[in-house]
Amino acid sequence: MLEHVYHRVPVTALAFYGDHVLLAGEGNLLQAYDIKSGAKLRSLQIFEDQSIHGILLAEDLRCGLAWGGSLLRKLRFNAEDQIDAGPCLQATDWILDAALCDENGAVAVVTAHNALSIMNLGSTGHDVVDSVVPGSNCILYSAHVTWQSPSQCLVASGTAFGDIIVWSASISKPENGQFSAQAQTHYTFSAHEGSIFGVRLSTQEQARQLGDRYECLLASCSDDRQVKLWDVSDRSAISPHLTELQRDTGFGGKHDDEEYAPPCLARAMGHVSRIWQVRFVHHVAEQVTQIVSFGEDASNITWNIRKDGGDSGPPLVLIQNSVQTAHAGKHIWAVESCKPNKILSGGADGAVAVRNTVGNSSGPEHIANLTTGTGDSIRAYSFIQEGLLLAVTESGAVGTCQIDTAGSLSMQLISAAIPSLRNYSVIASMHGIAFIGSTSGAVYVYTHENRGLTLLLELGRKVAFLALSSQTNSEAVHLLAATVGSTHATLVSFPNGNIASPTTREPNKQSLTLPDGFVVTSFDVSGPTDRTPSSVILGARNGSIAILNATSEGAFVLAKLIPKVHGKDAVTAISCRTCDHNSTHGALLHSTGRDGTYAINALRKTGHEWEVELVHQLELPFGPNVEGVSFQFSGVPLVWGFRGKQFVLYDLSIQQEIMTVDCGGAHRIFAFQPSPEGGTLVWTQQFKIIRRRQSGHAYQLFNSGGHGREIKAIAVSPTEPQIVATGAEDTNIKLLSFDAKRGFRCMQTLKKHNTGIQHLQWSSDGQYLFSSGGFEEFYVWRISRLPTDIGVICESVHPRTAKSDLRVMGFDITSEKPIAYRGMVFSIFFAYSDSSVQQWSYGSGSWTLIASGDYLTACLTEVFTSAGQRITAATDGHLALWYTSPSGDALTWRSRHGVHQNAILDVATHELQDGSSLIFTAGDDNAIGISRIDELGSIKSLIIPRAHAAAVTGLAIIPGMDNTLSMISVSIDQRLKLWEVSIDGTSHGADSIDVKLKRNVSTSVADVSSIEVCKLVDESHAVILAGVGMDVWRISAANML
Repeated sequence: MLEHVYHRVPVTALAFYGDHVLLAGEGNLLQAYDIKSGAKLRSLQIFEDQSIHGILLAEDLRCGLAWGGSLLRKLRFNAEDQIDAGPCLQATDWILDAALCDENGAVAVVTAHNALSIMNLGSTGHDVVDSVVPGSNCILYSAHVTWQSPSQCLVASGTAFGDIIVWSASISKPENGQFSAQAQTHYTFSAHEGSIFGVRLSTQEQARQLGDRYECLLASCSDDRQVKLWDVSDRSAISPHLTELQRDTGFGGKHDDEEYAPPCLARAMGHVSRIWQVRFVHHVAEQVTQIVSFGEDASNITWNIRKDGGDSGPPLVLIQNSVQTAHAGKHIWAVESCKPNKILSGGADGAVAVRNTVGNSSGPEHIANLTTGTGDSIRAYSFIQEGLLLAVTESGAVGTCQIDTAGSLSMQLISAAIPSLRNYSVIASMHGIAFIGSTSGAVYVYTHENRGLTLLLELGRKVAFLALSSQTNSEAVHLLAATVGSTHATLVSFPNGNIASPTTREPNKQSLTLPDGFVVTSFDVSGPTDRTPSSVILGARNGSIAILNATSEGAFVLAKLIPKVHGKDAVTAISCRTCDHNSTHGALLHSTGRDGTYAINALRKTGHEWEVELVHQLELPFGPNVEGVSFQFSGVPLVWGFRGKQFVLYDLSIQQEIMTVDCGGAHRIFAFQPSPEGGTLVWTQQFKIIRRRQSGHAYQLFNSGGHGREIKAIAVSPTEPQIVATGAEDTNIKLLSFDAKRGFRCMQTLKKHNTGIQHLQWSSDGQYLFSSGGFEEFYVWRISRLPTDIGVICESVHPRTAKSDLRVMGFDITSEKPIAYRGMVFSIFFAYSDSSVQQWSYGSGSWTLIASGDYLTACLTEVFTSAGQRITAATDGHLALWYTSPSGDALTWRSRHGVHQNAILDVATHELQDGSSLIFTAGDDNAIGISRIDELGSIKSLIIPRAHAAAVTGLAIIPGMDNTLSMISVSIDQRLKLWEVSIDGTSHGADSIDVKLKRNVSTSVADVSSIEVCKLVDESHAVILAGVGMDVWRISAANML
């Protein structure tokens, strides 16, 4: 049998159920989530095979309505918050919007041909949708209906050809009779140079915030990337219907002098592609109205509405306030904004974002000019505690700068100008203390406890680098100072963290001998935390990392040099984290660099020798200027740096940006103090010091980690705990874990491909993942199990030439052989889009071409090994068997076997006990083929015609007992079918195969591309199907192993 376990599909409908629960339409399921914790509370199937497109709730939350396509279903909520669904109702057309009048329980429904229907939500006996305003021959892409009174509806309709119609309907209903209506068109006008994808009517309260003369406003958006604001307050205006006007179809017509158009109050262009939806947002406390637009680019833009002082043009202006990208990939399909100061959005990535419009972050605040009251400019600064900076001026004066609650900065002088700090200084700080390096080599220490500045060191040369290290489980503080052109650096240790009176005794200093040409850019320590460390780890400007061990004489000498960890770019931050004693890794060295990557090296110390293994290195979603990393908040890795003109704080544990600031880019003085959900950034821009503070996440995200684009390939690791690898059109590969209760969790995102992913395959030990795509891209990824996560490195790239323009349609790992030093040699069989094949050998980064050959003119779609035979499938519907020529360098197909009328889209195999094999093929001709092949290459086929109503795109096999198998098929028709396949062991032809259809269910995943078998926590078998989303079904049968 088939049992639905979980799915992650685009969110297409959202609604608030009170203040603490949200309802989400995910495919045909209505899901209830706790807003605070994100926990799933309830799940209810609303439709059989139709996605939910809208949710409507009564004000008392006792009843509601869900709709999708042309179907509607009433909802009832009882005292225990259980959800009951009533009978399914049918509207006359595709439903675009619906609105409830709480006073009489009437629901107004607008459909795709500009028709209006009315139904009664409260009535239990009148489950009929009455059509009261017939449709016309205009096609709508959007509509919004509101109740002005219990007997009056106002409707805004957006057409496919850029027109907007604003009309009203007077509703009446005699007792025990049907609803009826009289319609009146008020405005008919060409609004955009593209299809109208979103229209929204404001409330009177929202409109009045812009002026007392406004009663109702209309916001519209289109694929011309414009947002426009219209005044539709005057409903005494009468316009002919669109069908009565002589208008051209299509775009490009000029309608500058629209006779029946309302005044356009404002317009603005935003987003990088089509805009799907637009909403009015009213801030109760601030008494302002904003517009928020939601686009195909998966972002939402908040627009401030301001009065325009100009004499010409619209009277208002839309000013972009903020841009937020909470969703991955493309498309925001669902929006809800009925709650004050809170917005919900649902994306194609399956995530729901909850955003407070009056949030936990301040806008950029100009807190001070660079020039102080004395005419001296602030040159350098660093945080010493929340809201407090230590600053050094151009003249060399030192002071503390307090940022008050009003956002202004005041400087209190600590020391008059110090000549060696004039025009140059470097600062290293942590809570309550700071060290300042100078041109003369003097290093000063400031402690906020005694408000004093003291000379700590005299190094004799200009200080080029200062950094502090303090382990989380120790009070010890370590300072590293490096000077310009020196082959040595100085380590100063404060074992008890007592820096308040450093002059009471000589500081604990050690000398570090640096490798030749080593310019220090980052620093950390390793070893005992209560005294001088046993090892010091340094990052260099040339991308290398050096490990120095302490000697008996009290100095540090080079023990291990790890070259080019970050290529030729500077190592900007390092952090050495000791692993649990049960771990096979002694310590993990985390590093960031200006190559835009985050790397982890596993360290093992044997005596005085270090073993180093790179276990993780991936590009971050920002950069290349990655500037810092912190583990100070419960061990959660936070990384920050710059992307273009933005500063970005990124949480690696949840693969999510938690803070983004437009600051002008990396080339500026800045100071950042992280916090668990944001932090404070201070930077210099245009001779001003600016601050941005964030005390909470910009948004709360449920079910994050999806692609947001169509998934084209999926592979499940053979080892446990299983890792699900998915590759999509967004060119990314995601490594996911799955839990039946919590769903999918994204552990890593692999960004290296430049084209959509075509195929994924794991090695038999689960330590390697292979991926292919267009332009002959083929990558080898090495996977490592780390204490709390997984590490990934791109071990090798398949050799390419300037003429590499083919797509690697499929590949098969035909053999695996272990070699010394934990390496493997793989034999890989490639199938290309130009009908050619190649056999390669890969091991330890080295590639060798073994043999190559050509098929006919058909594109190859699959390559696999079955019954000892190398076989390809192609778009001509044939299976071809290949052999290697006696010379060993040529591949030739020796036989072809026709199975399908056209392309074979997927293949699954099963080995039988007699040495033969079953080949299951999914056809573009809607058929499934089951072919039996013996060791001699003889093939006999059984065809299941019309197995689906559309192309069959995926097959999975689960072995059973007594010569039976379970076959699961998926198709573009969004049906998932379970077949029982029985094999007669006494016969060898196609008549030995018997197939029975056992289950036929619907899936909410559109454009299913692939399917894989996995194991759940309870050891039961399940299948994961992928396309526009992912779906998990448990397979259980009495005869299953």
